[in-house]
Amino acid sequence: MQTRIPLLHETMQPYEVKSKEVLAVNEEVYLSLINNILKETTGNTSQSTIIVGDSGCGKTFLMKRLFAAIKENKDTCLYPIFIEGKSVFSTNDIWAHCVAYLNLDGEKNAFDAIMDWQEHNSKRVLLLVDNMQYYFERTDNTEQYGLRAKLNSAGSPILIASSEMVLPAFTEYDAAFFDGFKISYLKPLSMTAVENITKGKYDVHRLENLMSYMPKTIRSLYIAIDILGKSDAADKDLDYLSDYFYARYQTKFEAASTQMQRILAALSQAETGFSLSEIRAITRLDNGKISPYLKLMIDQKLISKEAKSMRSGIYYILDPLFKLWLRHNAI
Repeated sequence: MQTRIPLLHETMQPYEVKSKEVLAVNEEVYLSLINNILKETTGNTSQSTIIVGDSGCGKTFLMKRLFAAIKENKDTCLYPIFIEGKSVFSTNDIWAHCVAYLNLDGEKNAFDAIMDWQEHNSKRVLLLVDNMQYYFERTDNTEQYGLRAKLNSAGSPILIASSEMVLPAFTEYDAAFFDGFKISYLKPLSMTAVENITKGKYDVHRLENLMSYMPKTIRSLYIAIDILGKSDAADKDLDYLSDYFYARYQTKFEAASTQMQRILAALSQAETGFSLSEIRAITRLDNGKISPYLKLMIDQKLISKEAKSMRSGIYYILDPLFKLWLRHNAI
């Protein structure tokens, strides 16, 4: 199982994704969704859609691409509003986000105010809720029934959401959204997909080398492409990558104790990992001083142990990007 590695990144705002300038990630799903969305009218009843895929497969990027495409389309009756699901704790939060985005009077019932705004402007709100799983985890079935009832009324806002997995709230017979979503599945990003997406514009071997240090996500791909735009030679790519995350890993390194820093610097020299005796030889620390720190770093998920037996094993740094940074900056 691939370890998920959190990356420090600037999240792209919806208005920063230009529909005609983006990489064609998940193009078939995108085209299917945008074509169906553009057929919507102000008065029909619409089925909600949920985009499902593992972390990093491009759900957020796809949602923001849809936002930009609708925002740029002057002929559509739709008005897109992007909501981050992490900030949603109730159905009222969804409507409150819309009211704030539309600058509506907060004293009126939020949903009614949105419906009045739609009628007055001959528009229809398109709700793009990323990470919708948070809403379903934080609300009960009764509240979810209330949301579905409003969404099922003619001319109500249209919901397109994303989730990391298909939840029981979508599939159980007595769940409010049973058979309530049209589900679109996204596949994990692979290097074959990267080749198809970049269409020969970049050296795929250099891209693959950079991506090997990061989780296979759309953000990682953009970072790799950005580095290739700055680096004039393959042997400089990893220097740029290390610099890209310098502040993050400098803070992580400084948060560790001196002895932990010493052990991390030693482990960064290993291709596949070191045994306890090898760590002792490099750090010149006694076993009794090394073992407690190794256990602490395992608990903090800085390192992992691949055990050969109960008494022996190989220790290695979990995050290959942190290991790269240590090689560039700590040894």
